[in-house]
Amino acid sequence: MEFRHLRYFLAVADALHFTKAAKGLPVSQPALSAQIKQLEQEVGVPLFDRVGRSVRLTRAGTIFRDHARRALREMELAQTAIAEEEGLQRGTLTVGVVQTVNAYLVPEIVSRFSTLHPRMLLKFDELSGPDIEDRIKNGVLDLGIGFVPAGSDRIECEPLFEEDFVLIASSRHRLASRRRLPLEVLADEPLVLLPDMYCTRRLLDASFEQVGIRPRVAVEMNSIDGILATVRTSRLATLLPRLSLGLKGNAALRSISLMNPTPRRAVGLLWRKGGYRSGAAKALSDQVRLVVEEHWPV
Repeated sequence: MEFRHLRYFLAVADALHFTKAAKGLPVSQPALSAQIKQLEQEVGVPLFDRVGRSVRLTRAGTIFRDHARRALREMELAQTAIAEEEGLQRGTLTVGVVQTVNAYLVPEIVSRFSTLHPRMLLKFDELSGPDIEDRIKNGVLDLGIGFVPAGSDRIECEPLFEEDFVLIASSRHRLASRRRLPLEVLADEPLVLLPDMYCTRRLLDASFEQVGIRPRVAVEMNSIDGILATVRTSRLATLLPRLSLGLKGNAALRSISLMNPTPRRAVGLLWRKGGYRSGAAKALSDQVRLVVEEHWPV
């Protein structure tokens, strides 16, 4: 059954005459009759009583007419909703984002997008990198802002920027006056880090492994805000992306650059490979690029 069958049926139901109905449709009267017979075969019962040139609805036809009108109305509403979303007049966009980006870049991105498209509903979920990829593959997220390259060939990505990891400590810390440090200097330094379920932590562990040491983990916490608060009020230090201190830094904390090696990660846009990208997703991507270009000029 196709929607044209419903339109043809309703035209005949309204006119109660095949020839009159055909005049308002892009089909001849014999073709219209054939389409209605095809519909009746699919439904399994006659929808019209045909007596000579007279046509009237059967009881089944009356029931079917009401449902057909609702079905066509729902289709019209769906087409209107799609057109409005593509025109960014309304709709919902669901985005997954990693912690540091969510805290320090997303507010500016949201402000710009909402000013331009006030009737669009944005939903941001703060997730780990693997969770973002899983939800993109499953169609739960329209877009992701996470780590690139993606770990799955079912996801396409666009790199946005790279950022270095730094040692973050309070002004009281013994290393607070240093500007740069070799990573190996931290072999015996007590640290507060994210758990190893996070890509950020696994990247750090791999960097430590390159210089043949293991980090001395004193505390594990799954919140960057919690880690920074702990560092601020203790003599523990942490290793996090520089963006964790915000776009303008943090007066209460010091960041010390790392070298030999410098742990580094790339952040980018992610979406399902081959999937449909709505006008809203493209518009949000544009605002993400603009914000990134302002803070990470090429």
